[in-house]
Amino acid sequence: MNPLTSFLSQITQIKPSEMKAALTAFFFIFVLMASYMIMKPVRDALPSNWGDVSLAQQWTLTFLVSIVAVSIYNVCASKISLRVLVPGVFVFFSISFTGLFLAYRSGVEVTLLGKIFYVWSSVFSLFHISVFWSFMSQLYTKAESKRIFGFINTGASAGAISGPLLVVLLAQKMSVANILLVTSGVLLLTLPLIKLLNTFFERDENAESDRQQLSPNPFSGFQELITHKRLLGIAAFIFMFTSISAFLYSTQKNVLAEFSEADRTYWLGVVELVTNSLTIVIGIFVTNRLSRKFGMPLTLSLIPFLVAILLLVLSMNPIALYVLALQVVRRSGNYAITRPAREILFTAVDKEARYKTKPIIDVAVYRGGDVFWIWIIALLGDGYFKLSIAQILCVGTAVAVLWGLVGIYIGRKHEADEAAELVESP
Repeated sequence: MNPLTSFLSQITQIKPSEMKAALTAFFFIFVLMASYMIMKPVRDALPSNWGDVSLAQQWTLTFLVSIVAVSIYNVCASKISLRVLVPGVFVFFSISFTGLFLAYRSGVEVTLLGKIFYVWSSVFSLFHISVFWSFMSQLYTKAESKRIFGFINTGASAGAISGPLLVVLLAQKMSVANILLVTSGVLLLTLPLIKLLNTFFERDENAESDRQQLSPNPFSGFQELITHKRLLGIAAFIFMFTSISAFLYSTQKNVLAEFSEADRTYWLGVVELVTNSLTIVIGIFVTNRLSRKFGMPLTLSLIPFLVAILLLVLSMNPIALYVLALQVVRRSGNYAITRPAREILFTAVDKEARYKTKPIIDVAVYRGGDVFWIWIIALLGDGYFKLSIAQILCVGTAVAVLWGLVGIYIGRKHEADEAAELVESP
């Protein structure tokens, strides 16, 4: 056995025979996240030129475009095979960013184009990762996913670190439009990785399953969502997750208001670096052991309950340092533990749910949660109730507890179904 493979197998608990496929999946999500992070600074710089109303409008428009996007995707999934669908998504986004590049170069009105880019890149930021995990949940079994998904997900953090570094290297030499062209090119690097993964898993039912089309009903993904308790539970879990993101985003915005723009940029950059570095460490050494030893209910509820405790503590003294520290805990815990555990749940559903319902949950429900909670926070604060930051954080604490309870529910449901399958198997 290769010494490097043996070493990686020991620290990740991935079997040597699984290592090539796991590393390929690692680089797959690495490329996807890097492609997004290359243009994320461009996107995040745009709202500084808009007012609060304009930003709220962009968030609402992002939600509406997300619904249209997943509906069109569901129609496509009903008409073409999975072998074409998965790479086709990334080719489509690559072409779309090339189109935005051409629009910039052709002299289209910059403000309008910037708002189009903001909305479309926000849809892309969730869509491409959702399709990636749909693909992974099709390839791996439940048992394999508990050992491997945590490691694979560290590729996203590695890409999140590498993407901005590339931006720093290119920023002085390339225009915004040219960075979009780089993103388009990087996305196409996923195609040989998809082909390689299909080769690794070219076996029995997987190969045949990937060639089959899904149900011809373009609305089956929406129907599955509203008729299956498991999928509704996952959707509720995502919806609650977006609430905590909104509560902390709003608090962070308020406590950093007294800092200069340069200081804000510096400290938020530190948060990004620490978060992604911590995610890699936790993903390699903790995640797979946690889900296998303590089970899915604890794995899914650990971060929500921890965040609830820390939000309550933060409400007593909401200063910038504590807010940023909590952001690191929440985000690294989500990326390293909660997200992989959430994706394990989709190994137990059928193809319709994986490829049709999952993007609805990951994109439309997520963006809908963003819009819902940001308006709730606005009403709690300056909009109507005039609550203080501390009082709003107490509300967030209660929501975080609900988030954890939903995690326990869907975790128990997953393990109960797993146990039932073991009993039924000969």
